[in-house]
Amino acid sequence: MNAVEVKKDVYWVGVKDWNLVEFHGYKTPHGSTYNSYLIMDDKITLVDGVKHYLTDEQLARIQSLVDFSKIAYIVVNHVEQDHSGSVPALMKLAPQAKIVTNAMGKRALEDHFDTTGWEYVIVKTGDSLSIGRRNLEFVTTPMLHWPDSMMTYVKEDKLLLSNDGFGQHYCTDALFVKDAKFDVVMREAQSYYANILFPYGAQAEKALNTAGDLGLDIEMIAPSHGCIWSGEKEVSAILAAYGKWASGKDEGKAVIVYDTMWGATATLADAVMSVFQDAGIPVVKYCLSNKDVSEVMVDFLDAKYICVGSPTLNNELFPRVAAFLTYMKGLQPKNKKAFAFGSYGWKPGVVNNIQAVFEALGWETVAPFEEKYTPKSDVVEKIKERVKEMIA
Repeated sequence: MNAVEVKKDVYWVGVKDWNLVEFHGYKTPHGSTYNSYLIMDDKITLVDGVKHYLTDEQLARIQSLVDFSKIAYIVVNHVEQDHSGSVPALMKLAPQAKIVTNAMGKRALEDHFDTTGWEYVIVKTGDSLSIGRRNLEFVTTPMLHWPDSMMTYVKEDKLLLSNDGFGQHYCTDALFVKDAKFDVVMREAQSYYANILFPYGAQAEKALNTAGDLGLDIEMIAPSHGCIWSGEKEVSAILAAYGKWASGKDEGKAVIVYDTMWGATATLADAVMSVFQDAGIPVVKYCLSNKDVSEVMVDFLDAKYICVGSPTLNNELFPRVAAFLTYMKGLQPKNKKAFAFGSYGWKPGVVNNIQAVFEALGWETVAPFEEKYTPKSDVVEKIKERVKEMIA
């Protein structure tokens, strides 16, 4: 349980959660990490806590370096409990430490915990805190993805402690991206953005612009989940990726999401897919019986066309489709062209529920398409014509 040095006198004192399989309904097949960083300076500073059930492991790593009585500051970049869960235990062991956070962070800590006796240093974007040889600078990033979220920049080390920004739910022996498989880490960073930060593209763009306006010279990004980005190539790669994802720009591709009971909706989905293929439009197709929603959402980041199909069950949407729509709607993808389709046996109309979600998101749509029982060849041709309307 030793600490690991990531920069001179800056140590990783986080924990690895190999057994995590789900986070907010987002599947995490590779587990996750809760990264915390201890800065050894004249005023020893801890940045971020960990999830409560791994507190003892974090405490052991800290204690391998320093006695708790010598910690001067605990920076709380974000109060969600995968980061703040260990803070009450830390404050019991280090009651002299001052909590460094923003005004919303203080309020959130008080909402979550008994903070009696805690002292605070309240910061905002552009504020600086000297801890000796180093100066910590702060960038508040509200709604990326909580109102209290912020990042801490260690100026002398060109180190950005970015909390949820640039992270991945990815547990590996490798602490640094350079020691892992780059394409895997980037895919997990993309999945993290798609399933957690997707609704906050404007805030992500603002945070990137603020960092540029402040002139932050960054050679290492150490997030609170996953691997650490180090060196110009890696830092530039993840900053560019966030710029692209936050912009909402599509790459013209299509995503088809559906479920099926007796194959009718699957037949319609195949017909929809064939239109995109014949038009030379990149397309992916997911059946929700064997694909988790969190995997599907990654392709929404750069999709232009979204097609969702459902069979009818008890006069309602098929449950997996209904669950997908709820999950997807909460992530608020923008600027899509959409098509709702499906099948029914006795009573039509459930495709209107899909259409209602599209309209609530402000997407451009064509009229929904619905067929009774098994689609015949003429019906297949009709749905193809509807898809052609969308891509015309």
